[in-house]
Amino acid sequence: MSAAGPVRVLYCEQNVDGTIGGSYYSLLYLVKGLDRTRFEPTVVFYTDHSLLQAFRDAGVKTLVWRRPGAFAFAGHLPPGLRWLHAPVLALQKGLNLGRGLLLPALVRARFLRVRGIALVHLNNSILWNHDWMLACLLTGRKCLTHERGINDRYPSSARYFGRRLKAVICISEAVRQAMRACGADFGNLVTISNGLDPAMMRRRVPAADLRQRHALEPGAPVIVMIGNIKAWKGQDTLIRAIGLVRQSIPNVRCLLVGATSSSDLPYEQQLRELVTSLGLERHVVFAGFHETVADYMDLSDVVVHASILPEPFGRVLLEAMACRRPVVASNAGGVPEIVVDGDTGLLFPPGDSEGLASALTTLLRDRGRARRMGESGYARLVDRFHLSHNIKATERLYESILHEGH
Repeated sequence: MSAAGPVRVLYCEQNVDGTIGGSYYSLLYLVKGLDRTRFEPTVVFYTDHSLLQAFRDAGVKTLVWRRPGAFAFAGHLPPGLRWLHAPVLALQKGLNLGRGLLLPALVRARFLRVRGIALVHLNNSILWNHDWMLACLLTGRKCLTHERGINDRYPSSARYFGRRLKAVICISEAVRQAMRACGADFGNLVTISNGLDPAMMRRRVPAADLRQRHALEPGAPVIVMIGNIKAWKGQDTLIRAIGLVRQSIPNVRCLLVGATSSSDLPYEQQLRELVTSLGLERHVVFAGFHETVADYMDLSDVVVHASILPEPFGRVLLEAMACRRPVVASNAGGVPEIVVDGDTGLLFPPGDSEGLASALTTLLRDRGRARRMGESGYARLVDRFHLSHNIKATERLYESILHEGH
């Protein structure tokens, strides 16, 4: 980059719910692919996780910090002191402002100076990481963030910091349009779609072994849904659809592959009860978290994406396309930007179990069409969503930010 060496870039992943989602993988693929002669990455996490070693194996400096918990004593006043709620709540907010923003920002600012960080790239949303944004303002460092969510509002704090960022990377046009609709377009929105290199989709466990592990009969058609167990992901929609598909394809099997955070355990229990009430114990398998997504893609006949809320992007769709699998996906958010209905997969209205069941039945009965869709999806991935496109666009953005005003 210069005689002084590559530019030092600090990344922060703030998710701490205990599950590994698309933001982790997107960040891993980006820092692995960066031109190290121009950019030197360091990544900060706030929790240990199973992908840490993958970052380290890629030669990326990683740090795991702990976030202090927020004060919440205002809601625990004894009945006789409830009249103090308003002043105590004001005190609580003040303490949390200092503990959660001001003091961390000072610590972050010192870290940026000591480590010689020139650019800070936050990996999640303008709703989060305001301590890093403030640290950049205090030190004159340049800062940008990803926006990986479709939100219905942006509070004043997000607006304050958002308009002071050098860029907000929207992972889809759907995300960008949602920000505009909320009045959160500060003239710094840039759309850079997530990307994937098909060569990364390596299988480790043969499909035959997975069939044996999950007691799947030879020849039984397999539907796979990969994603953390969360209500908005729509696993219940798929379970109800399997109940309908079973009526015409009795040996159909469905695998739900993904982790469940502690806060989502009640939803998982609801799903298990739904499976029992529909008599689908032999048809629906909770496979849990599996690090190598390609193994289950290889096992599948069709991959399902069933989010009931608008999906900001849908990385699992790229993973299915990389494995030449047809997809059936809910038609909302960024999904229609990825899936070409009738060409690379089939779309259905979010939450519509009957529509999902119809699409699944269509593809399971016409394997030739399913194969053609899988091939079309692979070609679209290479043409539109290859990881190299994502990395080059991000590096160009870095260059423009770093050279701004020169």
